[in-house]
Amino acid sequence: MKKYMKQVKKPLIILLIFELTASIINIFNPIVNAKLLTYLTSFDVNKAYKYAIVLLFISTSSILVNKLTITFLRKVQEKINYSIRFDMLQRLLCMKTKNFDETSSGEFQERIKSDPEDISMVFSIVQYNVFNMITEIAMLCYVLYLNIYIGLIFIVGLIVIYFYEKYAFIEFEKINNEYKKQREKNGTILNEILKGIRDIKLLGITKKINNIASESLDKQSKLDTKITLADTNIYNTTDLMKAILTVVLIVLGIFLINNKALTLTSFLIIFLYKTEIFSLIWSYTSLKEYFTKYKVAVKRINELFDEKKYPIEKFGTKKLENVKGNIEFKNVSFGYKKKEIIHDISLKVKEKENIALVGKSGSGKSTIFNLLTKAYDNYKGAITIDGIDIKKLDHKSLRDSISIISQNPYIFNLTIKDNLKLLDRNVTNKEIVEACKIARIHDYIIALPDKYDTLLGEGGTTLSGGQKQRLAIARALLKQSKILLFDEATSALDNITQNEIQEAINDISKDYTIITIAHRLSTIEGSDRIYLIEDGSIIGEGTHKELLKTNKHYKELYKK
Repeated sequence: MKKYMKQVKKPLIILLIFELTASIINIFNPIVNAKLLTYLTSFDVNKAYKYAIVLLFISTSSILVNKLTITFLRKVQEKINYSIRFDMLQRLLCMKTKNFDETSSGEFQERIKSDPEDISMVFSIVQYNVFNMITEIAMLCYVLYLNIYIGLIFIVGLIVIYFYEKYAFIEFEKINNEYKKQREKNGTILNEILKGIRDIKLLGITKKINNIASESLDKQSKLDTKITLADTNIYNTTDLMKAILTVVLIVLGIFLINNKALTLTSFLIIFLYKTEIFSLIWSYTSLKEYFTKYKVAVKRINELFDEKKYPIEKFGTKKLENVKGNIEFKNVSFGYKKKEIIHDISLKVKEKENIALVGKSGSGKSTIFNLLTKAYDNYKGAITIDGIDIKKLDHKSLRDSISIISQNPYIFNLTIKDNLKLLDRNVTNKEIVEACKIARIHDYIIALPDKYDTLLGEGGTTLSGGQKQRLAIARALLKQSKILLFDEATSALDNITQNEIQEAINDISKDYTIITIAHRLSTIEGSDRIYLIEDGSIIGEGTHKELLKTNKHYKELYKK
């Protein structure tokens, strides 16, 4: 957290100066009020006027200091929130894919949303409560100076309140932790509902999903109520203790005034200090409570940066200049959670070659793509591009050399043009149009009212499956990767759309190394070579005609 403290060092120093000024004003305010009340009751008009003017000056100063304090506090909080969230997001983008397989997106979402707020809130609570405590301790010391007996009554009362609140907040913290975990679960459920809302409706499982969401939200609501009641009970009991102490204070004050051991002015000062001094324990427990939240938030944020818990992607230092697109898997084996998925696979793909991977679902085809793109790097064997081990390549060389077009490519809630301009390099409008023509989507785009400035909606909801595919192809072409991976890109499309996309792929095949995963074997009949994969092993290799003649498994798969 030192890094973030340094970023707000100047406004923080100014903030501390304002808070110190506010503390001094708070100490003198009750003294001036007491003097004013004394002179008013004794009808000493001149002195009453004088203290009224002083009180006006103090009140005006207090309002001005408070306004400036809030302004600088917001600057500190905004900077802290932005910096932490930005760093967390950057970290998420660097994490290995397996982290997202094992941890729900709702949990990450909740962390980015709430934990930085808990951190920034500490600045608000600390600056408020620390200076309040300084003010309240100064007031208590002054009360002890005015009258030792009343001062001791305050101290005994504060000790009783402290031990009660200490016990009460232990129970409160247990409920709060349970509530936080439940809120993370709700975040995950709601996130999944929003992402899958169309499928939920089409599958007719709205009632079932409602029940799941209702049960989860009900748990959170009950915990919310439990927290509110626990919080209310703590403060109600504390208020009762303060009321009893106030009565004791009044009785003792009257006794001391009658016996000339205390002046009326001194008693009024003490009485006006009463609320502030009683707040000393609240300031302390509140500070302690928020420090607990702070520590939890810091721990959760630090966890994201802990490579043992959430390992990040690691790249080499070698640069790949003038990529040709030669690929080789050398005796590669890989498994998820101790279960081996890929068994000792070896294959070669020459530059500008168009090959296909076929096999039943779950045979390991997509895993090969995941390994080639380094989504997972804990495999045995070696994978090379142009003869260089991909583990030795730097981030830019690996990412720039490969583009993947999946069955359901993600389209951002931006315009068509902005979706295609998300790439690192500066893409011109002319290049965008040319890429869309090759991908066979330009005619569709220019028929739209806003053409390339058409907003696509979240996930590209305004596009059909085929249009998303073609836009993804255009995006890949603009990226200028020499290796194109098509992951069952046409399996969910109708025959006409499939043929159009296949024609687009055929048009670019002579300039790129293309690897296609296909369920429909008719789409890869023209491939230079086909690898048949079953249970993580290659059981056949050759052209479509060769495999039909020599491989009974391929022949059966083709017939099906």
